[in-house]
Amino acid sequence: MRLTQHSWPSSSLLRIAHVSPAYFAEDSLIGGGERYVSYVARALREAAPSLPFSISQAVFAMGRKDHSYSDGGVPVTVFSNENPGSHPMAVMSARLWDVLAEFDLIHLHQGLTFFGCYIATIARSLGKTLIVTDLGGGENPLLLQHGGLGLADGMLSISEFAKSLVSAYFAGPHAVVVGPVDTMVFTAPKVLARPRSVISVGRLLPHKGADRIIDALPPNLPLRLVGRPYDPAYYELLHERAAGKDVTFIVDADDAALLRCYHEAGLYVHASTFVDVYGRRISKPELMGLTTLEAMATGLPVAVAKTASLPELAHDLRFCRVFPDVAALRAILEDFAAGVWPEPAAADLPRRHVVDNFSFPVVGRRIAEFYAEVHAVRLMRAHRAQFRSTNVTP
Repeated sequence: MRLTQHSWPSSSLLRIAHVSPAYFAEDSLIGGGERYVSYVARALREAAPSLPFSISQAVFAMGRKDHSYSDGGVPVTVFSNENPGSHPMAVMSARLWDVLAEFDLIHLHQGLTFFGCYIATIARSLGKTLIVTDLGGGENPLLLQHGGLGLADGMLSISEFAKSLVSAYFAGPHAVVVGPVDTMVFTAPKVLARPRSVISVGRLLPHKGADRIIDALPPNLPLRLVGRPYDPAYYELLHERAAGKDVTFIVDADDAALLRCYHEAGLYVHASTFVDVYGRRISKPELMGLTTLEAMATGLPVAVAKTASLPELAHDLRFCRVFPDVAALRAILEDFAAGVWPEPAAADLPRRHVVDNFSFPVVGRRIAEFYAEVHAVRLMRAHRAQFRSTNVTP
């Protein structure tokens, strides 16, 4: 079922609750999954004026203590965890039963977790439309092998790769929407001349592959690694690998500092890997690659690993390259250092591509339309079920 502008009354209001086990902050988690929730809510807010129906929305997350704040005009409520000592993805609060009763549609983020099981149960018991998104936080068997995803009315995946991991467990409406990214914050510098330097942004964890960038780095090509060092042993290994090379670690950048780092670089590299430096296999190393979109929004060309979702972002060889291994990355970096790639004529293409395809208004509308489709189908089924139950002949 596909809704048109005229099939949803303009006076209708869709009340949306985004629910996540964490939020994007120093006292919670600084990661793409947490940033994504914030971005989706803000994208919906920007898209709202162009929609044929009205929306209201709020974000609910878990934390150490109760508090609330506004994120780009979207209210965020944090409840203290009532499952002390639990894994960060196994948090819960009984107050969610009451607050979620006031909404029409629940978008569950980090849906394949214990927290996801908890919220799916709440949504179904309250009779609410449930949309589930996997942001890489877990692979709970109750939701996968044992059919728990059947409680969802729809799934929203952030890449074709992410969809491929769950499609065998869910037969209902399933949309792939890549993005969004804040193109009003992540902008191109006023001076378009780019230095011959490289940047990579992300948590300094083994599966992010920062060691691979260091190993591939040619002499005299500067590299900045921007991200929190969540793994002390791996952080030490990175320093060892960087000995004798021009590598700078920036571990405390806020958004303003991050934007400056993007502006002061000439190439972005995203090197996530299925097999980390310790030989460990990672099933979901990169479900979308949000920092790659941020980098392109600032006008940077990108080189991404042939890993998971990342090649989906690299459709134009004028400003995107894909590398299968360290040797191929080294060749790309050498071409970049020598000025062979990218061509100067491609300078404005990365940002234009992101604004046209992944900006808040564009992606917000896509997500809102999917919400409306799924919600309308659930309401129609509920109405039919009620009609049958009240017209059964004794």
